[in-house]
Amino acid sequence: MSEFGDFDTPSSPPALTPEERLASLETTISALSHTQTSNSATLDRISSLLDTLILGNPSAASPAASTTPATPAQPSPTSPPPRSGSHIWPSPPPTYDGARSGGRAFWNACQLYFSLTTGQFTDDHARISWVLSFMQHGRAADFVGRVFQCGSVKRAFPTWDDFVSNFEKEFFLFDEVADAALILESTVYFQNGRTIDEYIDSFKALWVKADYLDGRHLVLKFRRGMDPKLSKRLSITTGRPNDSKIEDWLAIARSQDFIMRTEEDFHRWTPPTIPSASRPTALVPVHPVAPALHWRPSAQPVAPARVSAPTHVAHAPRVPALSPGVPMDIDRFTGRPVRDDKCRRCKQPGHFWRDCPLRFDVRHIMPEELDELIMQLLARKDAIPAEPTPESADPTALATEEDF
Repeated sequence: MSEFGDFDTPSSPPALTPEERLASLETTISALSHTQTSNSATLDRISSLLDTLILGNPSAASPAASTTPATPAQPSPTSPPPRSGSHIWPSPPPTYDGARSGGRAFWNACQLYFSLTTGQFTDDHARISWVLSFMQHGRAADFVGRVFQCGSVKRAFPTWDDFVSNFEKEFFLFDEVADAALILESTVYFQNGRTIDEYIDSFKALWVKADYLDGRHLVLKFRRGMDPKLSKRLSITTGRPNDSKIEDWLAIARSQDFIMRTEEDFHRWTPPTIPSASRPTALVPVHPVAPALHWRPSAQPVAPARVSAPTHVAHAPRVPALSPGVPMDIDRFTGRPVRDDKCRRCKQPGHFWRDCPLRFDVRHIMPEELDELIMQLLARKDAIPAEPTPESADPTALATEEDF
């Protein structure tokens, strides 16, 4: 008995032996397994019913074997007529404006929709009307207008083949194969600054349209239009692919272009620019310099005082200081060079007298003119009388003077 009174202490359950504990666990596991099997069977039946409702085929649902009692049959809703691929909802083609460049793409989208919805259209004229419903702008709208001018779709296009031939004639390019081949023979398809992916996509579209099958010819065309730097890198790359495998060349061109761009970005270095306002000022250490020793007299000599009449000193006016940033006004004549770079012979700049082209006055003369000039000089010499010899030139006179 405690100070708070008497309380009844609950009796503890009897201790179980290990065999009894194991048997209890096995019973619990068996019950859980049975419950899981029942739940799985129920889920399978629900899934089967959902598939039946979606596919519209009630005969596909078969009662699953389960321990739960079978539910009574209920009237199934009216299902649509069975058709292939009814559970797929394909996307309709885009609105077409009549451009010849997009005519084949629009037609391919329509054909893909027809292949996924087999049995949806009652006849060919329903398909034609469905295609015309997406032709709403530009030349396509004019085409639809001409169709209804005939009265009806059946009168304009009696059969599906008539509609196909008219559509190809109106909205397809004249000769896509020849056009693509001519582009590949020119320089229009060259890379010319585009990325390698853009170049490969355009080149692949052209060679598919041109129906080129020769791999070696395609490789030559591809390397011809590639960027010169990338083409040179591919020519010296080890482990080059075969010259007839265009797909391998496309792959190695992509990889080498990526390596080139990575190297350019890695080696491109620009020094960091710091604005002048926020640029820190570096402190330059200055070594202390001892002041120079100068001799100074111990006492300054005293000069005799002079008494003079007071004079008025005229101070020169102070020149206002220039504001910072204004250059000084310098005479242009003081900035001329002392030397004159003109030639002293022809007075033309650009060379000196020793290199002057007028140094030698060379004239060309024909032999006939030279003979005529010689005859004129001889005739002039014959016409001039001979001058008398001066006495100083007489040798006898000189000898007489020497004898004297």
